[in-house]
Amino acid sequence: MVGQRIRYYRKTKGLTQEELAQGICSVSYLSKIEKGDAKSSDEVINLLCERLGISPEDVDENQILEMLNEWYLLMVDRNFEKAEEFLHNMVQPKMKSVIEPNLILRYELFLSRFYMVHHVNPDLEGSYKQLKRTESFFDEMTPDLKFYYLNFLSMYYNIKREYKKALDLLKEAESLYNTKTTGITQSEGAVLFYHLALTYNYLCRVTSVSQYAYKAINIFDKEYNYSRSADCQILLGLSNRRVGQYEQAEFHLKQALKYSTTFKDDFTNGVIYHNLGYVASNQKIHSKALDYYFKSLDAKMKIPNNETKSTIMLIAKEYFLADDKKNAKIWLDKCFEVLDLKLIDDMYYHIITLKYRVENNFEDLVEILSKGVIPYFEKLHMWEFVAEYSEMLADIYFDQSLYKKSSQYYQRANAALKNII
Repeated sequence: MVGQRIRYYRKTKGLTQEELAQGICSVSYLSKIEKGDAKSSDEVINLLCERLGISPEDVDENQILEMLNEWYLLMVDRNFEKAEEFLHNMVQPKMKSVIEPNLILRYELFLSRFYMVHHVNPDLEGSYKQLKRTESFFDEMTPDLKFYYLNFLSMYYNIKREYKKALDLLKEAESLYNTKTTGITQSEGAVLFYHLALTYNYLCRVTSVSQYAYKAINIFDKEYNYSRSADCQILLGLSNRRVGQYEQAEFHLKQALKYSTTFKDDFTNGVIYHNLGYVASNQKIHSKALDYYFKSLDAKMKIPNNETKSTIMLIAKEYFLADDKKNAKIWLDKCFEVLDLKLIDDMYYHIITLKYRVENNFEDLVEILSKGVIPYFEKLHMWEFVAEYSEMLADIYFDQSLYKKSSQYYQRANAALKNII
């Protein structure tokens, strides 16, 4: 272990083996010490550690490991306030005296996850910097640390909307999990399967969502982790809605709702009611859709700093679809109250598109669909919206007797739908 520490701190301080060994031992001897292949003298070890400014003494590794794993589980279980309190009161004070590389790497990896999921102030770039700090030690990491690194970096890319990069990392993590010699628990495997299902959901790969969501549910249910099972049921609901299996979609969402209502989980309630409304909207049952959307908004507003603009936008859209332009305009105004016009993202395009539809402003609608909305969602591989907005533009061109352009966008919509598999 001391050899591993010496190698870690030598690299951290940017020293070559020649620079560290100078005046103490030969480079070949130092190399053997670092690899654990040499029976080194206490004198040499003490001199090397002194030059690096570290202690040759071991720490109670098991105690620190248990503490770090306990902190990590708080994050996995979404007890974010407790995780923050545990970090400040337990983890950070004890980590000040830790010099074991594997424990430090574990701490830094878990810290990167903490930055991403912080319940009040997520720090995505801070998380990425933490991950980049550990990247140079990837080849020397134990399999479980490699597993965490790949998972957390995939989370970063998912948040950045770079879904294919995230998927590649998750598949690499899955190959580590499948070796069965890494010490990665089934619980961690279930979380991996959930993130695979989530990433495939972003990419509209319905079959793969089902495959991994069911694998995750099988483990979560055995461990009575119904909160995470509910997350998977939501993904199954989304996938079934995308392919028009509305009855099955409603079944999965209501399975999730059984958990969230039992445990008064307002955050999950908000997500589920939002998606139940979307299912009803796809079936053109406007009153039912609005009822669910208002339940979603009510649940979401019970959570401080919770995102509400997507549900507000769908309420405005549903009133428009129900041919109630008065209420559509009222709720569209509420959209602009919460919309950051400087941020060009999904919600910006959804809301601006709806605004032009409500106003019958076809000139600006055609412009933003062709030059903004459709290319934006194509770039993100969000095929559901590519299909929806391409068909919308095709219908406009058809009504204007521009049949060639109309045909091109109908073809574009059909091509997008073929990606939803």
